[in-house]
Amino acid sequence: MNSAMSRRIGRVVGAAAVAVTIGALCTVFSGTAYAAPQSVLRTKLTGPPATVPGGQGVLQYTITNTGRTPTDGILLNVSLPPRVDLALSPGVPCQKTGNNPQGGALISCNFSDASGRMAPGESRVHNTPFTVAPDAPRGKVLGPVGALVVPLKGGKPTEDERDLRGPNVAWTPIRTP
Repeated sequence: MNSAMSRRIGRVVGAAAVAVTIGALCTVFSGTAYAAPQSVLRTKLTGPPATVPGGQGVLQYTITNTGRTPTDGILLNVSLPPRVDLALSPGVPCQKTGNNPQGGALISCNFSDASGRMAPGESRVHNTPFTVAPDAPRGKVLGPVGALVVPLKGGKPTEDERDLRGPNVAWTPIRTP
């Protein structure tokens, strides 16, 4: 093989190696810089039995800390279907923050005290009463209840509290008999 051909092959191989290296670095950086953080909290909602119009049911949700560190607090956002309300007790750090596009209430609960601290691997089950409006139609799915949980640090969310796609989000329907 002549030296001119060797130099051309060397340049092509060198350029290919640089392109592969740059491509690999871009993949690594884009994966690191732009990837959404893994949620450390998981939530599960247990679908309540059908609830009569004007009656009360219980929404059961389970929150698990799958992270390696304790949580400093927890933010729980709940989306309710129309004609369904949570029974918010005085002293519970929850408030109505608006309405969802379906016309149901949006509730946000900020547990920045000891009740929001969870050890790694710890799970907690909560039972929250809800009421169905007396004028709700019978024999219908009124809509889904959604719960989204994110950890807090210093009272501020450490994850996107609006992202409805992760394992920290659960949905269950509310029905009437």
